[in-house]
Amino acid sequence: MRHTFYNKVLTVALMLAAGLTSGQVKAAAQWRTDIPAAYYGTGSYGQTGQPAETWTLHDCMQYAVTNSPQMKLQQATNDDRRIDRREAALNFIPSISAGVGGTVNFGRMIDPETNMYTNTTTFNNSYSLSADMDIFNGFSAVNNLRIAKTAVLLGVQEEQITKDDICLQVIQAYYNVLYNQGMVDLAREQLEETRNTLEQARTQCELGLKSSADVLQIESDLASKDFNLTKMENTLEQSVLTLKSVMYYPLDEALEIAVVEPSVLFSPFAAESNADSIASAARGFLPEFKAEEYKVRNAEYELKTARWSLVPYIYAQGGYSTGYVYDRSYAVNAPFWSQMTDKQGQYVGIGISIPIFNSLYKYNQIARKRNALSTAEANRDIKYQEVEVEIRKAVQDMRGAAKEFISADKKVSALSMSHQANTRKYEEGLMTVIELQTSSNSLLEAKAQRLNCGLQYLLKERVVMYYKGITYLDQE
Repeated sequence: MRHTFYNKVLTVALMLAAGLTSGQVKAAAQWRTDIPAAYYGTGSYGQTGQPAETWTLHDCMQYAVTNSPQMKLQQATNDDRRIDRREAALNFIPSISAGVGGTVNFGRMIDPETNMYTNTTTFNNSYSLSADMDIFNGFSAVNNLRIAKTAVLLGVQEEQITKDDICLQVIQAYYNVLYNQGMVDLAREQLEETRNTLEQARTQCELGLKSSADVLQIESDLASKDFNLTKMENTLEQSVLTLKSVMYYPLDEALEIAVVEPSVLFSPFAAESNADSIASAARGFLPEFKAEEYKVRNAEYELKTARWSLVPYIYAQGGYSTGYVYDRSYAVNAPFWSQMTDKQGQYVGIGISIPIFNSLYKYNQIARKRNALSTAEANRDIKYQEVEVEIRKAVQDMRGAAKEFISADKKVSALSMSHQANTRKYEEGLMTVIELQTSSNSLLEAKAQRLNCGLQYLLKERVVMYYKGITYLDQE
């Protein structure tokens, strides 16, 4: 399994950085060595110590997106925007209201029959129905509906941006766990090597081939290696805690990282990464670009609404009313339904509201909306520039990581052979224990650098694929 992973990473690095053919790759791969188990980073981490399910990178991202409070906040905001869109659409239909009232009067009042004051008690019951409809309101309803629809589309892009940001944080934390797991494996490997060297040195000391000073020096080095392993294990636990935090995963539960075995680390799609073409195509689908376009569009609609507010406003009204009166001073009151029929009344009307002077409020609003549009356009241009720089930087970083991986692998290969030779020299008494320790530390540092370069390439490749239009959750 390790050979498969390592060969794929190396193939990617060679072909991407040097443009080699398959035959050249085979020739260059003769100096390959086994990559540390860090690339496979299996292990269960948590406070409970209980067996846990295996989590792939995709599982971690999906869990984080599902449980993220930021996603829930954004979804609530989007729900409000959908409600605003519905309200804007309903503004095109008339508003209808109905009313029912009842009043009891005591004491002196005017008798409607004789038009004279009298002392009596009456009960008045009224019913009304009215409707209002805008005939022309400066296209305010139309623009408000457009603004509401654009806000919904903006919310969709903002939700995707939030989702992508969460996924990127998880990817970085996940690879950081793999790196620290690799460092633990390397530290454990070096500790075991030093332990074997110490046992051999003790045997040679008993035979008079090594001095006791060499044994003490190796024991000191063994303690140092053990301390380094403990330090790496603590760092690993901290990185796992960070991963749980960005995932919103329960901190007291175990989290087992799955074996990292990408099915495809290199493809023609990744090999043809041209920063100019990626940046040009990204304007059509990248959420950051779309969000800025929707903000500009909303600012344009708001400016149009403010300008049309200067024209007259035309509206129509209509209504119906009736009622019933009971007077105790009357010997006989007209029946309820008779009064309801006799007192019916209807009205219709049309009105026009002409803005003349309102302390220049509407003109100030137009100026503010014009400035808001300029601000939105400037922010859009700034975002375009920032994202295009990020795209080019991501492509360069991916290529640089590939080249660095090649150099780091060559260095590991050379130092591995050198360390093997130094070990034999030490066994033959041709090298001091300090020189052997220096050789071992150099090899450890080179392997750590190769591990970091390999994981950095995987991270940068995911970022480039995202800029090509494949979301993090959709990447294999």
